[in-house]
Amino acid sequence: MVQDAVNRWAVFRFALSYPGEPHWRALTDSYEGVPATLEELRSLYIGLFEAGMPRPKCPLLESSYLPNRQPGEILLENKLFYQHFGLEIDSGAAPDHLLTQLDFLAWIEHAIAAGNPDRESLERARGDFVARHLAHWVSAAAGSLTPENGRCYAAILDALREEVVGGG
Repeated sequence: MVQDAVNRWAVFRFALSYPGEPHWRALTDSYEGVPATLEELRSLYIGLFEAGMPRPKCPLLESSYLPNRQPGEILLENKLFYQHFGLEIDSGAAPDHLLTQLDFLAWIEHAIAAGNPDRESLERARGDFVARHLAHWVSAAAGSLTPENGRCYAAILDALREEVVGGG
């Protein structure tokens, strides 16, 4: 039976997803600087994470923050990590997108909470994945936002940075 513990990676995944009404309500209850309407929150999200020239202010792609590595190499390494555990990602999802990475970590956390007999291996995999991927870029992403320009999303990425730096 799955424990009643909160899956922290799933919480970050939810908070950093494209916002709908449930996101707007949850963020309004939890954070300062949430726009007054769902439409304004969506506009903020798009302006921070999806649109911009030559790139968004805070792209949620690992490959955007590692200029000394080939993007294809980063994508492949992420994809191989997922495949090792028998997971397939949606063909439209980028393997190095933060939401995909958080999905993977949430799956590991769920497997551990469900009493998977290979708990030690899963814990090592979680730590290794965080160290090899998120630790190399989440701090830079969080640092690209301030409370003034990123509003509630600056606080969410700061909390994620603390989780990643704290050892995942």
